[in-house]
Amino acid sequence: MTAATASTTTVNLIAFAEDPANVPRLRDRFSTFAQKHACKAIFLDATRARSGSEEMVLGVAGMKAAELRSTVHDLLTAGMDSALFWAGRDLNDPRFEALASLGTTVVVDSSRAADGKASIQELAEISASTDRFVRDLSYLRLLPWQDMVAQFFDDDELARELPRIAGVELVSGSEPEAYYFAGWLASRLHWKPCGRNELCNEAGDTIKVKIERHGDPRRVLSVILRSKDCAFTAELDAESPDLVCLTVTGKPQRDTRCAPLHDVDLVSLVEQAMFVPHKDTVFIETLKMARAILDSAG
Repeated sequence: MTAATASTTTVNLIAFAEDPANVPRLRDRFSTFAQKHACKAIFLDATRARSGSEEMVLGVAGMKAAELRSTVHDLLTAGMDSALFWAGRDLNDPRFEALASLGTTVVVDSSRAADGKASIQELAEISASTDRFVRDLSYLRLLPWQDMVAQFFDDDELARELPRIAGVELVSGSEPEAYYFAGWLASRLHWKPCGRNELCNEAGDTIKVKIERHGDPRRVLSVILRSKDCAFTAELDAESPDLVCLTVTGKPQRDTRCAPLHDVDLVSLVEQAMFVPHKDTVFIETLKMARAILDSAG
């Protein structure tokens, strides 16, 4: 990074990655992000032996937590906020805590973790027990799907089916997206976990939750909400995977309509994670509920 860029930096952005398959792509995306936002980006490559470069890409394989923190601390621009993007395998890694302690914002991608469900549970613990602002790209990827499903209930007749929802079925290529979506629905509709893979609404009625892992990682394939008399289905079109088709079957019924799925690239996701207001109450409530669903599932 040039001296001119460093002088206009707005935030220290620390990125840590250790999956050899993803490091080149992540490094490229963070270079783009840093150039766009004049961040001081420090990319920590845990797949390479110790090394550094003028571009602030450091090989940190084998470096212990305390040494890693000290090394990065000395590279930060003083007086600027710092944020960590963690693409490591585990939030229990001592290196995570060492790096997270350098700033107040922590961005993770639970879908890239070795155990996505554990990552959500650990992130919820961090959110509840520290002053750090947490973000998860797995949740942010769902925003287009949330908008799509919400469109069903712009119709007053269909909206009357919401209290009658008795089943939620989610298919995705990685589990965090599915649990976040279930958590979002539950938090918005005031459902609570009341049994293994079950939620209960305010009237005490049970909603069965079924989550299936299928397809490409970090990709939702379908969302189905079932009431007693009808089903609301949002699913990727088999021939055009950039389209989501919305169908209502049963009584009431609606014709299928399809709309583009506005998938968000990694750079845009990180922008959202970094620049949304710190008090994102919808995400905080969704995270709490996703954890509660996971805990109830045993």
